[in-house]
Amino acid sequence: MKRMYSHLKDAFDCFLAGGLTPEALKPVAAAYGIYQQRNGNFMVRTRINGGEIACGRLSGLADILDAAGGYAHLTSRQDLQLHDIPAGRVVGAVLAADRLGLPFKGGGGNTYRNTVVGPDSGLGEEAVFDVYPYAQALNRAMQDSEKAFALPRKFKVGFFANDRDRLRASVQDLGFVAQIRGGTEGFTVYAGGGMGRESSAGLELLGFLPGSQVVRAALALLELFYDHGDRANRQQARLRFVLKRMGAEAFQRLYLEYFARTEAPPVRVSAHDPSPALLQGLKRGRATEPAEGFAWWVRFAASPTRFGADVCSVRLFVPYGNLAAGQLRKIAALSDEYGSPSVRLLATQDILIPLVHRSSLPGLHRRLRQELADIDLTFASYKGHLVTCVGAAVCKIGVAEAPAVADVIAAELDRYLPPDTPAKMSLLRAVADELRISGCPNACSGHPAAKFGIQCLKRREGEEIKTFGLLFAGAGIGADGRARLSAPLTGEPVPLERLAQKVAELVARGV
Repeated sequence: MKRMYSHLKDAFDCFLAGGLTPEALKPVAAAYGIYQQRNGNFMVRTRINGGEIACGRLSGLADILDAAGGYAHLTSRQDLQLHDIPAGRVVGAVLAADRLGLPFKGGGGNTYRNTVVGPDSGLGEEAVFDVYPYAQALNRAMQDSEKAFALPRKFKVGFFANDRDRLRASVQDLGFVAQIRGGTEGFTVYAGGGMGRESSAGLELLGFLPGSQVVRAALALLELFYDHGDRANRQQARLRFVLKRMGAEAFQRLYLEYFARTEAPPVRVSAHDPSPALLQGLKRGRATEPAEGFAWWVRFAASPTRFGADVCSVRLFVPYGNLAAGQLRKIAALSDEYGSPSVRLLATQDILIPLVHRSSLPGLHRRLRQELADIDLTFASYKGHLVTCVGAAVCKIGVAEAPAVADVIAAELDRYLPPDTPAKMSLLRAVADELRISGCPNACSGHPAAKFGIQCLKRREGEEIKTFGLLFAGAGIGADGRARLSAPLTGEPVPLERLAQKVAELVARGV
């Protein structure tokens, strides 16, 4: 067994023997990204940098689920979590994932967390350049830093290839948005953002940072946080509270001092482009009669790429972000068969097959409906396709069961399917891409940075405890170029039975 896991094994052995309480186990397990669920089983969080994972590894995770039990859950930070793992099988699952090349280090606790990457990086027509090599270089440097795993609180990083993702960058502890200046790849850098209690957008830290300096810039901010974060008050421990306490000008000045004295090797990105070989290997389809629903599915699920009209990316809509082992394995096999040796996990808790030849789309759509008929990957219903946190049924600190709230909304929205008019298609895109529902103020779905957000809460009415939704809207980039988060709409929280109507009204008004 790797030395890094011996402490984890000892703790679980003691827990299973009755010598350690759940409360005493948590500080040990959390640093590995392992948390006890409300039902007593455990969630085991893998680290998948930028959400990109080889199909072979995805299939390997399915094998682990077969052995350990449970199911896979895709997160809004492009991670994959193994849920409902019995205590006696946790360490075995961790060791098996490590053998796949997915080590458990910093998946939770006060550590550097999984890096998110915009899904269009290297693919989209509007992507400035491929930011994945920079995200990978930074992840390697962070994994080698002891301080990255002994911080005052969690530290989240994001890389984005498109200027329209500036808002997402601004709600990271450290966010990078690609730009090219004078022929040099680089980034606008944001810092001190975050969501949860007292959500806030960060400040623009650097107008342009050459890509070669990404690791240096990140280690400088890490050092600043390590030295100045509040270790006494957990509620004020995130980097955004350091920014709030100091003010933007003093924070930026202090950061530049740290940057000046930080040393790190420059990042060098390989000029090798693997795309020609990948494009050559894409599966071509034969002329076939499309299945029912194909016409609108292809408008929504298939996105154009920079590789021409014949090549697209395909989004698989994963209900609740949950997949059984067999479903995970089948998706990996299909992606590989159609020519993409890896998939990308999306912040919408879906899966992207990066490259598919358009001639293959009718066949792929038919196979998704037939060979994975037990799961709605083609958005036949809104049910399961509204992005939420895992909810109070799983999360021990949750307030409301957000997926159940989403189901009530979905049942009402299903009357707008199929999306055979422009208005219905606009509603579909807005709900699937821009609505987020959180079961408590911790904002695990990311509702403060969503165009439309719902924060669930509970209220007593007579003898009953009822669920309500506090509506948020307005997130985006203002006329001044600054990111702004959604704000609560005026008025009282909305009863559960009226939330769907309110969502449809907000979308129609384009709030």
